[in-house]
Amino acid sequence: MNKYNIKIDNIYWERIQLYIEGHVNGLEIEKGNFFLKDIYSKKKLKPNEIHVNNSFFKLRFNIAILDNGNFLPSGLFKIVFKDNSDYIASLNSKLLDPLTYDMNEQEKRMYSLINKENEKNNYLLNKFSHTFLKNDALRDIEYKVTPKVSRKKQELILKVEFSYPNPTLKLIREKLKNFKKPIKSISYELRNLIFKFIFITSKYLYIRKEKTVLFTSDSRGDRTGNFKYIYNEMTKHGLDKIYDINEIYKSNISIRRNLKDKFKFPYLLGKADYIFVDDYHPLLYNLKFRKNQEIIQLWHAVGSFKTVGYSRTGKKEGPFFNSVNHRNYTKVYVSSEIDIPYYGEAFGILEENIVPKGIPRTDMFFDSKYKKNKIQEVQNEFPKIKNKNVILFAPTFRGSGHFTAYYPYEMFDFDCLAKYCFDENAIILFKMHPFIKSKMNIPEKYKEYFIDISNYREVNDFLLITDILISDYSSLIYEFAIFEKPMLFYAFDLDEYTLNRGFYEPYMDFVPGKIVKSFDELIRSLYNNDFEQEKVTKFLNKHFKYLDGKSSERIIRDIFSETFK
Repeated sequence: MNKYNIKIDNIYWERIQLYIEGHVNGLEIEKGNFFLKDIYSKKKLKPNEIHVNNSFFKLRFNIAILDNGNFLPSGLFKIVFKDNSDYIASLNSKLLDPLTYDMNEQEKRMYSLINKENEKNNYLLNKFSHTFLKNDALRDIEYKVTPKVSRKKQELILKVEFSYPNPTLKLIREKLKNFKKPIKSISYELRNLIFKFIFITSKYLYIRKEKTVLFTSDSRGDRTGNFKYIYNEMTKHGLDKIYDINEIYKSNISIRRNLKDKFKFPYLLGKADYIFVDDYHPLLYNLKFRKNQEIIQLWHAVGSFKTVGYSRTGKKEGPFFNSVNHRNYTKVYVSSEIDIPYYGEAFGILEENIVPKGIPRTDMFFDSKYKKNKIQEVQNEFPKIKNKNVILFAPTFRGSGHFTAYYPYEMFDFDCLAKYCFDENAIILFKMHPFIKSKMNIPEKYKEYFIDISNYREVNDFLLITDILISDYSSLIYEFAIFEKPMLFYAFDLDEYTLNRGFYEPYMDFVPGKIVKSFDELIRSLYNNDFEQEKVTKFLNKHFKYLDGKSSERIIRDIFSETFK
């Protein structure tokens, strides 16, 4: 037996991240590198992350970006360790022992019917395979990664298969679709042609940097949120005198731009050196920008809580690996190093382009003058909240997106809530997600205790006067955690939500407060002041690299570094 070898002990998946654990014999891990090596092309792909502990290792492969920002292509791959020589990883014999697998009776019967040893081994290893499916009008698109074992040396082979509809058939389908709706199709194609013509013309007219900045959103009607704080920081440092700053907004993705913006928008996209976005922005993804343009994502949600983007590959409404969505961001700013692999996974971009400089809009929480003025402003607009215990109820939506979003209001006993408010001198502010079309209708008898603030785009100002937050799966919990105040998590549909949407970390271990799954449990926790508040400090330390109110400054210094030299 060769005393120099690499053994694979475990294989597992987290969404689109493949993890491989193992150990080495007779080799020094620190002096070499691990790769995925294509058997035929000899292409080598580095893991996104390597953890080493003595002779043990754990490799993380983000399938969506593994090939220099592109998804792992079809092929046969081996795990290779290289120092002076190449060592190919083989499987620990435990992974080929049927007694280590929890098989049901049917699986045991199937296994016993297989005659060839190699086929038996591959039947067991199929437990570690992962298939991503997306429904297509013609047939399913399938991306599958299957661990296999070589016949002679028990070497691990990862078989990657990517099948998708025939482009010719897809073109025929599109032509048939266009034939049925000729006017609509011609109108769309004409608009798209004009848009791209203006963009390409502008791009080549301004092939050199013109010191132009563009803030744009398809889900924000004006300069608010992260945009506001980046813009203010730029003007504070005089960058508005150096750069031509432009803004084009649209309050939601379903409405159309005005006539002027239809021409101005593609022109600025081609011209701008720095383009700031804050959410999903579909018109950007099919454009090929100049290499010297920066597409900067200031994501509207803090942290990495619910899965988004490519983390949802294979789930309803999730993009597939060959999608272009999000992939052209050149920089993404996050609150902590822990978010880097999750955002790389979600957006399908290289992790080196994800920078933990902080979240601009959290700067307000460290500005005493702003807080004092804003609290006074909110109290003047809502005088009922003065001298009250303020509870903010801010859940996320259910449904698959903008057009199907809803919240099941029947999950609340409003009589019981009103009684709690009467007993405890409290008032409840309801902030429903902007996607939810069905607004609350608060009966007159409850208006002393309940206020609907759903029409306010920015909720952070209300956090300043909030004593208790009730939420479920909303990323608002990150901002509220900064105050180190109590939170309750009303997760009555946790199992269903986990199945349909999913989280980057286990929900039960993640949230900084008490989880309640029924309204009775919620109301008891409120009366008993039972919030498990001790979880907040640990949450803060883990998810915020900076808590100093200088995130906006760090970001503009990073982006406009040449100006600050």
